[in-house]
Amino acid sequence: MRRVSPELGWQGLGWAGVIALALLAGHLRAPRPPAGTRLLLLGPVAPLVAQVQWLRFQASLERGEGERALELAESALGLDPRANAGWERLAAHLVFDRASPEREPDLARRRSFVAAGLAVLTRGAELAEQPGELELLAGLALLSRAEVDPALRPGGARELRSEAAARIERAAALGSTQAAELLPHARARAAE
Repeated sequence: MRRVSPELGWQGLGWAGVIALALLAGHLRAPRPPAGTRLLLLGPVAPLVAQVQWLRFQASLERGEGERALELAESALGLDPRANAGWERLAAHLVFDRASPEREPDLARRRSFVAAGLAVLTRGAELAEQPGELELLAGLALLSRAEVDPALRPGGARELRSEAAARIERAAALGSTQAAELLPHARARAAE
């Protein structure tokens, strides 16, 4: 039986790991298995690969490649769906950056970006470790939009505040102590 030197064995294993990470991070364009299969294959390395995707997401945004950034964000969320930070990052980008009146003058497009950001938070609340925190962010985002861009809803700021109070109430029900503390304020704002 032929023996392989330990250095060569570890080196080969190291290169195999680098190639696997490159494939999974999208540097090489190999066909991707379904998300569930990827998670099984990656196991404890999935959060690390997701972080690589988030770095690529940020770099794409800085280059002005908005659509590519969204693809990378979805990939990262598929790799690490339990991490609240990813859901928060993508939702904040959609609601605060893309839906900003200064950046997007078209009301219909701003509405679609806000709806997409809220949908990200709703989806995240079904999968993430701390769903209450995602619902809280949705409520806070709606309160913010009520002040900055009330035209996002036909009912204006009042409708946005009412929707915000409902999201904050859900957050409190899901165990967010901060949401429980903010709920009376949110309800009072909704009644204005």
